[in-house]
Amino acid sequence: MPTKTDLTQFESPIVLIQPLQYPLIGVVTANHEICLFNTQTKTNKKILRLNIPENAQLLCAFDPNHMNLLFGNTRSERLNIIDLQEKKIIHRFELDQQTPTALMFANDGLHFICGTDQGRVLLWRFDSPALISRLHSYPEYTSLYVKPKINFVSAFAFDGNRLATSGYGGSVVLTHYRSQTRTKRYHPSYVENSALLFYKDNLIIGNRSGTILKIDSKGKHPNQRLSTSINTISQLLKIGQESYILAVGDKPYATLINANTMQIIYERYIDVDQPITALCKDESDNLYVGTATGELFQFDLLPFNQLEKLIESKSYAQAYLYCEQEPLLKESNTYNLLESLFQRSLQHAKALLEKGETEQAKIHLQPFMPTKSKEIGAILAAFSQMKQLSYLFKHQKFSPFYGLVEQFPLLNSTMLYAKVEEQWGERFKKAQKLMFVDKRQEAQAELAPFATVNAKRPYILLLIQHTDIFRMYSKAVYERNYTQLNHLIIRYPLLRKLPSYNDLIKEAGELIAAITEALKEQTFEYVQVLMSEFSLIPQYEKEFLNIKTFVSHALNLHHAITHSHWRSAYSLIDTHSELMILPWAQELEILWLEKLERCEKYASIGDASAIKKEFINLINLPGRHERIGDLLRSSYHVQLKKLLDSNPDIFSVGVANYCDLFGIDTEIRHLLRIAKHKHITPKIEQALLCPKQRDQWIYHITELRGKIA
Repeated sequence: MPTKTDLTQFESPIVLIQPLQYPLIGVVTANHEICLFNTQTKTNKKILRLNIPENAQLLCAFDPNHMNLLFGNTRSERLNIIDLQEKKIIHRFELDQQTPTALMFANDGLHFICGTDQGRVLLWRFDSPALISRLHSYPEYTSLYVKPKINFVSAFAFDGNRLATSGYGGSVVLTHYRSQTRTKRYHPSYVENSALLFYKDNLIIGNRSGTILKIDSKGKHPNQRLSTSINTISQLLKIGQESYILAVGDKPYATLINANTMQIIYERYIDVDQPITALCKDESDNLYVGTATGELFQFDLLPFNQLEKLIESKSYAQAYLYCEQEPLLKESNTYNLLESLFQRSLQHAKALLEKGETEQAKIHLQPFMPTKSKEIGAILAAFSQMKQLSYLFKHQKFSPFYGLVEQFPLLNSTMLYAKVEEQWGERFKKAQKLMFVDKRQEAQAELAPFATVNAKRPYILLLIQHTDIFRMYSKAVYERNYTQLNHLIIRYPLLRKLPSYNDLIKEAGELIAAITEALKEQTFEYVQVLMSEFSLIPQYEKEFLNIKTFVSHALNLHHAITHSHWRSAYSLIDTHSELMILPWAQELEILWLEKLERCEKYASIGDASAIKKEFINLINLPGRHERIGDLLRSSYHVQLKKLLDSNPDIFSVGVANYCDLFGIDTEIRHLLRIAKHKHITPKIEQALLCPKQRDQWIYHITELRGKIA
């Protein structure tokens, strides 16, 4: 198991650990202390203590790229960001009669999201108090669904620009949080999901009943489910290079799980005396674990030193046993070295066994016993037949020769077997030439030693009895006549097993990669040449139809970009996500994200005109207009806040205009409450004070102004 090191003891339970700028990790405790622990010097520095009500739950997240802390609590309708170096609040974010239930920074450190007790997922930039977007809500309300009295957002996970969230009702939403595109909603169960983790094309979910689910985001595989001994899974963490994840909850241990097979490897992989309340991993594969009694531990997930010592001392069996205890080592170069040493020893032992030096071979393999006893035993059993195999080879008795190899498959790696296969290949080629010049008896004599071999007899009969077929086959292979080959293979399936056919078809299949590469390089004339060649291969008919469709979409996309038809271009990549493997499609998406980033800054200062100018005719683009609508809302909110302080009469007009476009929403209700406290009562028709669909505004694009009033 991983080596444990005691680091320090805090006064209260640890509720959050997060890697910061090396060698620091941020630590938050239950008594609201914020600390920076130096993993190099093993020293702890208390930064400050937050003034949070005793009956409130603290929610916080460290900025991964700056020395900042975002925090809020379940008794406050506001979030704050503290500069940990200056020890002062640098930004405040109003939640408008909502309280936080979950917080997390995006990987870029520029954005963060907050889940609220109204089931909303809200997006901000860390450097601006203006709300950027309301991403989505829980539950997914319909006219048939009663709004719950108790609501929440329970879990988040980021992976690049992808965001997964979960909340009331147990549903999970996946979206591209920057552009709000490619959004999907899943309903794995009705149990509250408490932990989320991206894993390849899957999403791993941990819930309050201790169950782990795996959802394939592409929908190619059914959901998988795994029960654990943890009652409530609070965190999922990917470790190692490949498929391992850790699950923790209300137990004093972390469970190691193979995410590929969805099997528990070790129930108590990380074991401490008290329940684990927080954990994180740094870039050096060190795991930091905090407990309910305030203890902070470090675990070395990849203890190479011990494995390297065992290899250096040639204690190979002990090295393999050690890797069984530390499965993450099986993904390392050190383990690959151990495997290569074993394979090298096997090859040497086989050479000795072929010479009949059995005892020497056993001595050579002894350092790997007993951990490799199964493989070694199989080799010794197979090569115990070498004397018999040599006798059959010497006397050209190929039928029992192949029968013995079939009984002991490992013998097909011997030099004798290679020689016999080489002899068969030469004789069969020679027999073909003889048959092509009508020398039937000479051909039969050439193949006589293999005539009774079951595996070769069908080929011999086909050649002797249907020489014309082989003549057509050889000509078709030489001329690369795939249509003729296809007809022959259908009539005589045995030809499909010939190496010459398999090599030719494999080479033809490489055209798919060549076409894709030519598209990436925008050499379209060459694409058409390759497509014409590929269309003549009936063995790849289905693949040709797929690549033909892909090429058609790619050419349409290139035409749209070349002629600045941006609506068509974005519609194509949104409809056909496979186009995103093309570099110039990726550049198109980058341009969109750059537009959004500029518009986020415009929205923070209330510049709606700049947002309209930035997007022009893309403002109502299907699949992308939701984010633009949120940016426009945000810019108008900023304008209305300024008007409330400077010109109450114009503020009333602005609110009426806003409600006419967007309907009443949480942010406007908040402004109206502030106005009421200031004894300002806007004159707004009651018909305007009704909620509208979030995208209702696109029907009034011509009415969108640079200023709301």
